[in-house]
Amino acid sequence: MVKFCIGIDFSKKTFDATVMEHGKLDGKGIHKVFKNSSQSVQELIQWVKGQTGVPDLGAFVFCGEHTGLYSEAVSDGLAEAGCFMWLENALCIKRARGIARGKSDKGDSREIACYASRNLDKARRHAAPGECLDAIRKLFMQRRFLVEQRCALRKRSKEMRGVSKGNKALAVSFRADNRLDAAYQSEISSIEKEIKRLISSSEELSVTYRILTSMKGISFVNAVALIVYTLNFEKFGHDARRIATYWGVAPFGRDSGTTLHATPHVSHYADKYLKSLLSEAALCAMRFCPTIKRYADRLLARGKHPNIVRNNVKNKMLHILVAMVRNGECFREAA
Repeated sequence: MVKFCIGIDFSKKTFDATVMEHGKLDGKGIHKVFKNSSQSVQELIQWVKGQTGVPDLGAFVFCGEHTGLYSEAVSDGLAEAGCFMWLENALCIKRARGIARGKSDKGDSREIACYASRNLDKARRHAAPGECLDAIRKLFMQRRFLVEQRCALRKRSKEMRGVSKGNKALAVSFRADNRLDAAYQSEISSIEKEIKRLISSSEELSVTYRILTSMKGISFVNAVALIVYTLNFEKFGHDARRIATYWGVAPFGRDSGTTLHATPHVSHYADKYLKSLLSEAALCAMRFCPTIKRYADRLLARGKHPNIVRNNVKNKMLHILVAMVRNGECFREAA
């Protein structure tokens, strides 16, 4: 039985916590500021118990905005300690707040606690990723950063070479670019080897990786992205529609009254990076995977726009991949 909701507003160095009694949201609540680190988790729990006089962790729901790195240490620590930790999308909390004037971390933590109390039926328990999966996630993010830096370096170097032909004074700069490019590539390759080693060290992850890569078009990057961002498909409960929505390939219509009847479109509320990775996989599958190629050809024959066809292919691929992982079966070409 939930008796208290604790709103947490994360920032870089600290986080604000406000305790509100469930269903009684007129008061200011009890507020305190803590250092944003895993060492503050037990301090937070003991403070909440002391302020409420309730020793049972089942009486508390901790809620905070999902802010990535800033919310990671405390939210994972609370989950590991057996607390009900709810990480919610910041936009959901902001829109539920309504019109607001002024802003403070203390006020934000109170609003988060009120949001948790009002929407307790929507609460989803945060699960801290395992040590192996967490290491893979951090390495994958580091690889993404290095790839982006290497692409920026190559683009700048290409532009400079195009406008400075015959300028011998820039030869030193170009040699430096080549050395940096080689260093980036070496580090990226090293990270990829370590990720593969970590995946092979876990039987569960290695099985998922083998299933995903059995489909033509899904190789290392897309397979690891699916494993990392879905927490090995546990975060979304093997729900293909939710995963497709998160990837930004699920279409949604707009209908209202007798005048508004818009054709379904994908939403811009999505992870653009993941969508770009899947776009490359879809183009490859449309060329080399007979099942996907036949599906795309049928849509084109019906007069569908090529952009709609590519999006439908991405959606179809995600549904197939989720079904493969759920059933524990590798991809088989349709007869």
